[in-house]
Amino acid sequence: MTKRILIAGLSHETHTFVPGKTTLDHFRILRGDALWEADGDASCLAGGLAVAKERRWRVLPAIHMSAQPAGIVTDDVIEHWWAAFAETVMREARAGIDGIWLDMHGAMVSESYPDVEGELLRRIRELPTCADAPIGGVLDLHGNFTAQMAVHSNAFVAYRQNPHTDGKAMAEFSARLLDDLIASGRRAVTVWERPPLILPPTATGTAFEPMALLEARARGIETVHPDILAVNVFAGFAYADMPDAGVSFTAVTVGHPEVARRELRTLGEIAMAHKHYALPTGLSLDEALERVQQHTEGPVLIVEPADNIGGGAPGDLTIVLKGLLQHRIQNAGVAIADPEAVREVWPLQPGERKRVRIGGKSGGVGAQPLELDVELISKSDGKFTLEDPHSHMAVGGLRHDMGPTAVVRVTSAQGGSATLLLNSIKTAPMDLAQWRSQGINPEDFFVINIKAAVAHRQAYDPIAKASYFVNTPGPCANDVRVLPFRRLKRPVYPLDEL
Repeated sequence: MTKRILIAGLSHETHTFVPGKTTLDHFRILRGDALWEADGDASCLAGGLAVAKERRWRVLPAIHMSAQPAGIVTDDVIEHWWAAFAETVMREARAGIDGIWLDMHGAMVSESYPDVEGELLRRIRELPTCADAPIGGVLDLHGNFTAQMAVHSNAFVAYRQNPHTDGKAMAEFSARLLDDLIASGRRAVTVWERPPLILPPTATGTAFEPMALLEARARGIETVHPDILAVNVFAGFAYADMPDAGVSFTAVTVGHPEVARRELRTLGEIAMAHKHYALPTGLSLDEALERVQQHTEGPVLIVEPADNIGGGAPGDLTIVLKGLLQHRIQNAGVAIADPEAVREVWPLQPGERKRVRIGGKSGGVGAQPLELDVELISKSDGKFTLEDPHSHMAVGGLRHDMGPTAVVRVTSAQGGSATLLLNSIKTAPMDLAQWRSQGINPEDFFVINIKAAVAHRQAYDPIAKASYFVNTPGPCANDVRVLPFRRLKRPVYPLDEL
């Protein structure tokens, strides 16, 4: 029989320590059949839809909402999503719902709900039509998985790579897993374990310890125990102040839950044996720039995790730009989110100059504007298509929008020079098409300022001659001990000695 599967999605990585709120206007919203607009692209939603066609599901499209990482989400966002979801369930109740597939992030926090995904799963289970329906889907590796999420779901699968080059692949895996469970009639449960550990994003790359060890062990568990259908390693999201933030593990199992629990505890032991990776690493900006000056070829990357756009930072900090200009570094490339600066230079023609206050307008930690004389190079609508369908950015689709965008050039009195990519909409540095769409080859820069932690690696590591991580002030602090947690369960390392 044709399976009737409800598909929905809600994705936001919430940085609760940055000013400002994420409102309904910040979300891209697809309702009903509009969900099929994602069909064929590189997103997680596309992965679910691909399996829906492959397995011949009768798709019941509800709502899909996504927004860039930023501040706490207003409650009306949650209620807007819920109203559309519940309406779809009511409409389809008579014919029945065989399963529910969800595309979510896992680290969403709203004004009233520190565990948005858990709250929505709880509500779904209270709907009579959904009380026993298998619930699965895909989650970000940076999700803060909770006990409530485990109780009310069956078969979520997390990305296994960071940078997230496998988002669509894991979405497809999760959808096939859900389909197989429905076809077989087996009831999967989710087992959850959370060691007392919170990692900064810089420690969550899956090519390095501790994540490489944990992912390898997870795959080994799946091999040894056929009843354990998926083992998920959640690196967690340190900037969401909620009780269960941090590292956690889940197992989707049709076997005895205690077998899965014992195996997850071994993952916890590995994580705690490598807890020192939670401590900050990196260079001071002066140290990094001194090393840059020893290079004769570029591009050399100055990676600035404190202004990590993919982690919810504003992308408008000028600390690195100021250092580059003062140290007489020439031919640097810096992308800064600053819609006001874009508006100021928009009336100019290429070659014309103006004194403009650049960046630092977010009001967050480390936000200080620079007053610079700039020359306009070009203007555009800021739209671009990814050149790499497997870049970290692809989980949100192939087409992206920086908003009205201006490229300007600045030369300092000390002799430093930089090309600035001014965006109206902050855009994480995850794909080289961000530069190429403006007629600029990033390979031609001597230095590139990267406002990220790990997500840039897929795009930028292949072209980089060297890469230096810097410890600078900013909202995505590499030292999580400085963050003012209020809701986080304690004790937890490295905030507390264990």
